Amino acid sequence: MDKKNIAIVLLIIALGVAIYFVFQNSETLKQEISATKAIPPSQELKVAYEESSQHSAMADIAEFSCFPTSRFDCGGGSCTPKVPATYYFVDYGTESGTYFRCDAKGCDSYPVSVNQSGEFTQFIPLQGQAMLFKVATGDILGNKGEFIDIATFGTGTIISSGKCEFTK
Repeated sequence: MDKKNIAIVLLIIALGVAIYFVFQNSETLKQEISATKAIPPSQELKVAYEESSQHSAMADIAEFSCFPTSRFDCGGGSCTPKVPATYYFVDYGTESGTYFRCDAKGCDSYPVSVNQSGEFTQFIPLQGQAMLFKVATGDILGNKGEFIDIATFGTGTIISSGKCEFTK
């Protein structure tokens, strides 16, 4: 066998080994992703949301109410699924409004600036709290009502997502 054939055989073996490792890493990644599936909201949070939706001044004035389907706490280079702990009501005008972050114990209100960006509307607290609430308010993409809420806690981040119901 000449040097050219030996080089070709070595390249084929190296390619085979590389393909093997790519597929091994792909399977490991799939296993890691399936291990980080979202945890559903608690019954306690669902009851609090239903009660607030039907019997609160916030719900009466809100343009939409939002309930989470997932939450991930991120920090230190990784994210961990957690049980969702907050739901939301949003009341807004053309330039400002109020964003209510609620849990089973009650709600906190935050005055927000309202920024329209294509199919999405962002709500950013005016008093510098490190939060962002973004919802699909248009329907061109077929995701009207989907939201993401991002709140920082120290150097970590809590990311919640779910669906909003438009009441007005």
